[in-house]
Amino acid sequence: MRFAFVTPRYGADVSSGAEHACRLLAEQVCQRHAVDVLTTCAIDTTTWRNEYSEGTDRVRGVLVRRFGVNQLRDNVGFQQLTSRLCSEVHGRDDEQEWVRQMGPSSPGLIDYLKRQHRAYDAIVFFSLYHPTTVLGMAAAPDHSILFPYLRLDAPLRFSVWADLVESAKAVGYLSAGERSLMHQFLRVRPTNEEVVGIGVDTLARQSYPRHQQNPADALSDEDESEEDGDATLPEEKDYLSGRGIPFRRRHRLYGSFALYGGRVQPTNGCEEMIEYFDGFSETDGDTSLVLTGVKLMNVPAEPYVRLAGVVPDRDRMIAYEAATVTVAPDPDDLLAQPVLESFAVGTPVLANARNTASVELCRNANAGLYYSNRAEFVEAMRVLMTNSKLRERMGESGREYVQQHHRWDVVLGRFDRLVTKARSR
Repeated sequence: MRFAFVTPRYGADVSSGAEHACRLLAEQVCQRHAVDVLTTCAIDTTTWRNEYSEGTDRVRGVLVRRFGVNQLRDNVGFQQLTSRLCSEVHGRDDEQEWVRQMGPSSPGLIDYLKRQHRAYDAIVFFSLYHPTTVLGMAAAPDHSILFPYLRLDAPLRFSVWADLVESAKAVGYLSAGERSLMHQFLRVRPTNEEVVGIGVDTLARQSYPRHQQNPADALSDEDESEEDGDATLPEEKDYLSGRGIPFRRRHRLYGSFALYGGRVQPTNGCEEMIEYFDGFSETDGDTSLVLTGVKLMNVPAEPYVRLAGVVPDRDRMIAYEAATVTVAPDPDDLLAQPVLESFAVGTPVLANARNTASVELCRNANAGLYYSNRAEFVEAMRVLMTNSKLRERMGESGREYVQQHHRWDVVLGRFDRLVTKARSR
């Protein structure tokens, strides 16, 4: 089959939101089917300035077709329009103008869909609000699949969204909480829908196995008999066989620590997390808070805070494995990828209770706790840090949950069911 994935922006450097979900799915689906990603030349959502070249390219094995943006974003005017529409009675034309100003505006992409949409078995649109979806679905109504990436915000009250969702042949969700938001807030129950989610590439339980023996150093029969005689001696455990040891050694982490993985910025809940952890450190001065990712805010120079910088993708899972606990403070992350990746390596999670996707995973997997205020954060952190048996039970539950529900082959099975529903409508 041949798919088109339509998204406002696309690239290996886009690490959050619907666009990130698009890339994760595209990289997996392209191993089974032909996938074209249709996107713009923009990368910065605050300007929609063209930064990539127009034309085709391959990103991690996925064919990407980029189209130019013909209008920069007026952030002041857009915020004024948003405030007015969210506080005053308005019409459908006003909402269409809001979509236009939201951006990105890419006539070339829409024209391509009008000409070529029949060349695809299904066209998958990511994100509800952008013109790439609103105008794209109108231009290519056949076999359209929508991943709306719903979040509870003021523009979600606009009447234009219900009609858009109902025009899709099928709707995919990244979490059950997102589906509940569709049913209860938008009051739309699509005939064909599926909670697809994202998958996780799991590691073996021992990321760094014991050193392999050189064939030239094979034991002789005599050596073996001598070694049998020393069978009572305790076997020395290989230092590199411990959980996450390479990450701990690299950053000189010798005690227990809580790990945050992602952009270090206020909108991700980092300010609140550090403030709450400060309260925890008053009762536990031995545990560190390790922050990985790009630093986009001032971080207090406290002895318990450690900055580990950007961790390459190949090492990210090892970092989660090294942690005693992972903290997921983002209140608005539908993918909850850090939660899933922590579960996959057996590390329990402390999540922000305002994030329905993270709470849903913690409950379903029985592998994490969540907090809604400072006191709950401090107490949950205390429980997790002092109860190793609880951490071990949660870790095993998290592993089993990911193996059952979030291996990529399982996720792709749900995606295939969604496509079948769309094509049968």
